[in-house]
Amino acid sequence: MKTDAARLARCIVAEPLTSQAFAEFGEVVEHAGNERRRHLALPYAHSAPAARTAIWVSRVESAIPQPCPVLLLERHPYSSQTFIPLDNTPYLVVVAPDDAQGEPDLERLRAFVASGSQGVCYRTGVWHQGLSTLRAPAQFAVTMTLTGAGDDDVFWKMPDSVSIAIDCTLPASRPRSDPAT
Repeated sequence: MKTDAARLARCIVAEPLTSQAFAEFGEVVEHAGNERRRHLALPYAHSAPAARTAIWVSRVESAIPQPCPVLLLERHPYSSQTFIPLDNTPYLVVVAPDDAQGEPDLERLRAFVASGSQGVCYRTGVWHQGLSTLRAPAQFAVTMTLTGAGDDDVFWKMPDSVSIAIDCTLPASRPRSDPAT
């Protein structure tokens, strides 16, 4: 059982976003390898109830406070969801797998800093925090498949105080001309 002090606050340090570290939760949307194209497997993965593909642009007006409190997680039970930054803005990616009851496993909560040249595609059903940018304003292209029945999003309020610390030594953004992108 958690002590009162442990329940009051827990801080997780965000790590750089890499394909290998993020693989359990989805795909990093960036070029890799020597081929001209890198095809992604997850962006339109969905189950039968989700039938309508949607794409939109989300605008985030405010950067997150640091450390960043995690207050709410969401997931999409029928579809993967993809975010692609449109203006080279670094952002925070917070994810958690399911526990035995199908709720977020907070003991395995992870946080990543995505450069402004990396997108993410969350696997179907992965718990994640909403868009959390390190600079603002910011814009993202977002795509997923919808059921149209109002059941595309599930929200879960965090019972404990969890915050994410962002190590200032992490590369927050790579220039678009960087050959590694």
